[in-house]
Amino acid sequence: MKTTNNTMLITGGTSGLGLGLAQRFHALGNTVIIAGRRADLLDETVAAHRGMESVVLDVSDPESIASAYKSVTAAHPELNVLINMAGIMLPENLLDGSALPVAEDTITTNLLGPIRMLNAFVPFLVGRDDAVVMNVSSGLAFVPLPSHPRTTRRRQPSTRTRRACACSWPTPGSRCSSWSRRRSRRHC
Repeated sequence: MKTTNNTMLITGGTSGLGLGLAQRFHALGNTVIIAGRRADLLDETVAAHRGMESVVLDVSDPESIASAYKSVTAAHPELNVLINMAGIMLPENLLDGSALPVAEDTITTNLLGPIRMLNAFVPFLVGRDDAVVMNVSSGLAFVPLPSHPRTTRRRQPSTRTRRACACSWPTPGSRCSSWSRRRSRRHC
């Protein structure tokens, strides 16, 4: 992946690793659009980084994804990078009856969210020079954490989704998570 002269959309760009990536790519001169659920955090982040842009996006809401797709691709027809960083990790108490709503929220955000983002944006990116899709998951796919059983289970299908994307990307020169693509060739 080239690290300059990109126009990139980064979900989960208001905190943690998403914010760190957004700051670093912005410092390298890329056009960076951060996406997140909270307009106040988006505004705060953009105010601190002149030239960075934002879009309100909730990856658990298909209508929010459709709206963000329309606004981002209209304002940035040169978009060539999608980085899916958004996710939640909520503790689950399997003994008090609260686990089901937490599990549903976790699966909707962490598994369906990136799949829906791929569904919306990949057709736009296919055929573009230097197009990249990066899906970021956590180490919980490999090292389980007992207090977060659904997050752990959700990370495993996310890893398989990333591999499927890498195997099916049709355009030479474009990438779906280059790390996964290299590692996954034997799985194609």
